[in-house]
Amino acid sequence: MAFGFSYENSGGNIIPILKFDARAGRFFRVDREDGQNTPVDITQNFKAVMDFDNVEVGFINFPAGAAPEFRMVKLGQPMPENPGGKFRQGIRMMLKLGKDCGGDIREIATTAKAVLGAFDGCHTAYTAGLAQNAGKLPVIELETTIPIVTQGRDDGGNPVKTTNYAPVFKISAWVNRPEDLVFVPKGGGDSVIPAAAAPAVPSASTPPSTGSTQVSAPDGGDDDFG
Repeated sequence: MAFGFSYENSGGNIIPILKFDARAGRFFRVDREDGQNTPVDITQNFKAVMDFDNVEVGFINFPAGAAPEFRMVKLGQPMPENPGGKFRQGIRMMLKLGKDCGGDIREIATTAKAVLGAFDGCHTAYTAGLAQNAGKLPVIELETTIPIVTQGRDDGGNPVKTTNYAPVFKISAWVNRPEDLVFVPKGGGDSVIPAAAAPAVPSASTPPSTGSTQVSAPDGGDDDFG
């Protein structure tokens, strides 16, 4: 539980977005061209080098139709003050996609509890493998997704069930840090930092089937990343 969350019930160029839709259990690469955002489903072959060295934690607000707001610090530093309102605990991290997923640098940010728990578990596996893989970063693949059902009530007080999907990750290899995966601090923990607005992505009626194998942290490289 490295992130310390509860899972109960800058100037410069904008980094393109990677989004996990917990309602559908799917990864989308969000491409922007001619002022338009185009979500591209990369669930089936998802693979990425994740920069767990520089993962940020804190509080995020995703206002509808506007750019997200962040109050973040690097993991290990004192958490920033919670601004309250619609800000929720979350993480932000940079990564490099595998060749079949686009091969470029992306940023992912999320406040979804099911997704935070998956990244937390993946970070635990990462820290456990550091001693045998000094100076390297993990190649992360998506094994499958699992449904998380919660019960609540609608505005009329009637009981309703909500199903979200949590990703299940595995470390498939360790590689040297890609030259273009460079962490750039975006501001202090007390700053509200705007980023590119995450567009709506198409939903799916069923989660992806990607197979399931035991999580491991093998040594060695990966053809996608050298």
